[in-house]
Amino acid sequence: MKLWKHRQRFVGAAMILALLASLTLGSASSLAMVDQDLVVNGSFEGGFVQQAGCGMVGKGWACFTNGGTIDYGFYDDQWAPVVADGSHSQLLELSTLQYAASEADRFAGISQTVSTVKGSTYTLKLKGLMRERGASSGGDAYRYRVQWGYTADGSTDWTKVTNWAELPWDKIDERTAPTGMESFSTTLKAPSAKLTLFVRVWKKWGSAYKELDVNLDAISLTGKVVKPPVTPTGKPSTTGTTGTASAGACSGANLVANGNFEGGFVNGVGKGWTSFTNGGAAAYGFYDEMWAPVIKDGKHGQLIEINTKGLAAADPDRYAGIYQVVGKLTKGAAYEFSLYGMLREDASHSGEDAFRYRVQWGYAAADADPSAADITNWAELSWDQIYPRTAPGALASYSAKLTAPAEKIVVAVRAWKKWGTVQRELDVNLDAIRLASCTGGSAGECVYVVQRGNSLGGIAAKYGTTVANLVKLNGLKNANFIVVGQKLKVPCAGGAATPPPAVVTPTPAPAGACIWVVVQRGDTVSQLAAKYRSTVALIVQKNGLKDANRIYVGQKLCIIDP
Repeated sequence: MKLWKHRQRFVGAAMILALLASLTLGSASSLAMVDQDLVVNGSFEGGFVQQAGCGMVGKGWACFTNGGTIDYGFYDDQWAPVVADGSHSQLLELSTLQYAASEADRFAGISQTVSTVKGSTYTLKLKGLMRERGASSGGDAYRYRVQWGYTADGSTDWTKVTNWAELPWDKIDERTAPTGMESFSTTLKAPSAKLTLFVRVWKKWGSAYKELDVNLDAISLTGKVVKPPVTPTGKPSTTGTTGTASAGACSGANLVANGNFEGGFVNGVGKGWTSFTNGGAAAYGFYDEMWAPVIKDGKHGQLIEINTKGLAAADPDRYAGIYQVVGKLTKGAAYEFSLYGMLREDASHSGEDAFRYRVQWGYAAADADPSAADITNWAELSWDQIYPRTAPGALASYSAKLTAPAEKIVVAVRAWKKWGTVQRELDVNLDAIRLASCTGGSAGECVYVVQRGNSLGGIAAKYGTTVANLVKLNGLKNANFIVVGQKLKVPCAGGAATPPPAVVTPTPAPAGACIWVVVQRGDTVSQLAAKYRSTVALIVQKNGLKDANRIYVGQKLCIIDP
């Protein structure tokens, strides 16, 4: 009998332990710890989006730069030699090709915030390579670097990263002759439940006439993650979550005149539009296109041609485009620019850089004599396919939002032939160009990237708001401290206009200091020398010009009063 009672006690205890174990396992199953990659779109196969102040950035990623006298580019690169995983990689470009001088320590990068388990170890992996136009083996191997870092509290401000670490990537390939992607792997211990991962490109020296291209791909951060609770239906629970409000549709009336080019042409250019080129060793053509396969809307489209056939030598960076002044806008309001188009070439050059031809758009406040030369914010369209001239494919589309800087703006589209190649014919078709008002958009849709010389007061005046409102909107701790490249939320619709700033007489530049001048259409070195009380010889010397008769629109020149 005693033996039976002992056995009963043992069985009862075992059942209690089993019950406790089942409860523990049940709790663990609702908050299970699993290993997985935390990075979204680390292979960049999930697509790209246009981000203000940067360009085409992989979905799920944010971009940043620190401005300065340099051009930045973010692109969806689909050239196989610079892709490690799938068919896409993130390309970051830092270029001083059009500048006679630049600042040292220029940065451009991408970031992403992920949820982690505090104290757990994670493995970071990525692949990439550095390329330079006219790469020289004799140059400092450390003139360009790639770095990574993170913020421990999930902050998305790249300037708060204090743990930047260099990747051991020392190889710098010729831009058009990459020799293979490099790999990197390391581990980190999560300092909190959320961190932001940053990867950036660093151009160390203030060297002019340089172009650095860095491709990034196959980025992953693998480790423990809390698996969300599972409902009886087997679907993740959505308790406590909230949806994101959808952005307002920009479906207002088209403010562009003759955007579908059905209103006729004058000398090959759609009525209401004005054509422009930057000359040089190339021939240009503007035509009324009526071939159905390259038309989106109606029976007509705008065709732009850049041709170097029959030339012994050609110039790089040849541009041809159209622009139009658009009025009746509300300053500070949100608008959407969109269009359709296609790039075609007379003969296939599939082995060449896919970015040898590009299409760009830009806008600026229009003055009494508006011109495409006034535009400084050119952004590339994500049109990477180049079709044979007689075998076109599907028309590509593009759209981007902007905040009207004035009640009247000039908006432009241009074709860009990057390289000085001969025996080429580039044909770019454009159609269904629209500029429409956005309705129902939130203030968060409008972002201003801080430029050199900006103040919060000036930005507030620009967008018809107050310094106090911008401080509140952006959670700023000090209204007197903003940095170049910082992104600020600004009101899309604008508020009450602030009083105009007091007129201040500018302080003369100190003797020997540069007056930076952007070359406009029709400018010559001799005219600039006379205008700024300098000399042709001094401008040539200071800017390293090889020919005083060859300057181009958009070029920045340092002019000194002798």
